[in-house]
Amino acid sequence: MYCIFKMTINNLDMKKIISYAFILISMIFMDSCKKLDFDYETTGEAIGAFKLINPADNSAVLLNSAAPATPVVFSWSAASKGVNAAVTYSWKIALKTGDLKAPLFQLASDNAGAATTLTLTHKSLDSLLEKAGIAANAKAALKWTVVATNSTKTEQEANPFNIDITRFGIGITAFTIFAPASSTTITNTNPSSTTDFFNFRWQKAIAAPAGNTVRYKVAIVQKTFDANGNALAPDFSRPLFTIASNSNGVDTFANVSYKQMSDSLSAHGLSNLSIPSLLQWTVIATSGTFSSQANYFNDLYIAREVKVYVVGAATPGGWDIALSTRMIEDPRFPGTYFTYIQLTAGEFKFVNGQAWPPSPGAVDWGQDPALPAGNITDNNENNISVATAGVYRITFDLVNKKYYLQTAVANGIGGMGMIGAFQGWSQPATKMGYIGVNKFLLLANMNTNDEFKFHDGNDWNNSANNLHRWFAVDNNNGGKMVIDPGAGYDNFKWTGANGRVRAIWDGSNTTNLTYSLTPATEMRVVGNGVNVAGVNDWDPPTSPQMTYTGNGIWTITLPLRAAKEIKFVSGNAWGAFDYEDGGNGKLQYDGGPNFATPAAAGTYTITLNEQSGTYSIL
Repeated sequence: MYCIFKMTINNLDMKKIISYAFILISMIFMDSCKKLDFDYETTGEAIGAFKLINPADNSAVLLNSAAPATPVVFSWSAASKGVNAAVTYSWKIALKTGDLKAPLFQLASDNAGAATTLTLTHKSLDSLLEKAGIAANAKAALKWTVVATNSTKTEQEANPFNIDITRFGIGITAFTIFAPASSTTITNTNPSSTTDFFNFRWQKAIAAPAGNTVRYKVAIVQKTFDANGNALAPDFSRPLFTIASNSNGVDTFANVSYKQMSDSLSAHGLSNLSIPSLLQWTVIATSGTFSSQANYFNDLYIAREVKVYVVGAATPGGWDIALSTRMIEDPRFPGTYFTYIQLTAGEFKFVNGQAWPPSPGAVDWGQDPALPAGNITDNNENNISVATAGVYRITFDLVNKKYYLQTAVANGIGGMGMIGAFQGWSQPATKMGYIGVNKFLLLANMNTNDEFKFHDGNDWNNSANNLHRWFAVDNNNGGKMVIDPGAGYDNFKWTGANGRVRAIWDGSNTTNLTYSLTPATEMRVVGNGVNVAGVNDWDPPTSPQMTYTGNGIWTITLPLRAAKEIKFVSGNAWGAFDYEDGGNGKLQYDGGPNFATPAAAGTYTITLNEQSGTYSIL
């Protein structure tokens, strides 16, 4: 609204005009203009929306008469309050088909309505349902919500959740699981063993009313993780499988054989034995129609360690199953096993242990008679034929039911080799000498800090389990040798002086592959059998040196005493690499007897062939 003032100016003194005008304008505004009204009050006490949290929508709660003090916690998010008035909450519940405006009952939340939770015991919930006319042991289909309000009577109601609550009937007391203890350490198991067990143990639960039988089952789930690698809560309402406790489910323990566990895992989708199974377990107790889960759950990580062996007339141990050769597991291709072995013309097959079927859990595999060579089966299989003697790499692929026989002569794959700075990193790799199953040796000239890899083929393509394979060293793990590791690992490195180096690749322990690098610039004959003036018995510094003729061969001619002993030492002091007698003209370097000199004294030529692992005294 505007007040309009009009004034006519004649011949008045200007100062008087201004003075009169000011007075007149003030009077007109005071008497003629309507006063503006700014007294509208804004309280700012609206309540923000909020959401129910737990129990989740469509949950089911079984009230346990044997544990009446067990809490049921209803929770929700906080509603944002206004400027001054605090928010309080009331919880209400109605039949699913009913109206929450006329609930069965309504209660203030915890802390006199200030908390965003309402805690009720099983007993109190059961009593409320009883008052609402729900029969004992009956399931009530309900819905619940929460109303937020403040002192200005402003209200906000959350969208309701459905919930099924079963009143007291048979109940079961709370109980705890004991063993196996929760652990993320992998337990290695033989999936064929019927004599090794997982021994599950737990506390006894009591049914109420007394006299009702409680039965138990172990529930197994697969552990799951979110995108950040954090473990998710297990859902034992949908287990991978369950196993009844002993005595038809009555005992408080379950003895589960490794084979039973493995078979159950395979039957429920975890069929690749070479991939560890990350599991979680608990126990479900049941009495009548009432079931209760144990207080806790435990982690259980299982590796089903499949041991694969080769046995047969073509192998070093023949058909003696106790002398069968264990294969090396390939971590890059789960379910693949390989070995480097000298075969003769003949036959062999694969077995999963050092016992023949029908021993419990024993399985053997051979050539599938209905398919081309290279396919395996454990059903009416044939033996696998070897036509030509030689050093082979045998590969066994349990996942794809395949096997491969490869030789360095025919395939470029078969014997271990070395490729590196000492030979210009040039394919094919320099082949090492075969000195035993999964054991190779090479004498090569190297310079200080020369790097190399052990390599069993003549190509860098290692994309399949029947192609080339090489090895590197994990210097962050104690210098452990690793198989085809890819990026992040180191080449092997010779750090000694320039000169001849003895490199050994040793996979004789199939679960711990090793290597060694030692100087090979000299070899001495040491012992009490050396009959040379100035040579002391068992004294490396005064002992004669052999002559290196190449390809790992050393020779010397010298007089020997009858029926005494010698050994070969690659240095002028004890502690240097040395050889013992492996029997039948073979060398060994990991402990054993000394070599015997001939029965008659005389001058003999001694030949030591490191790369074939043999010796002679002639």
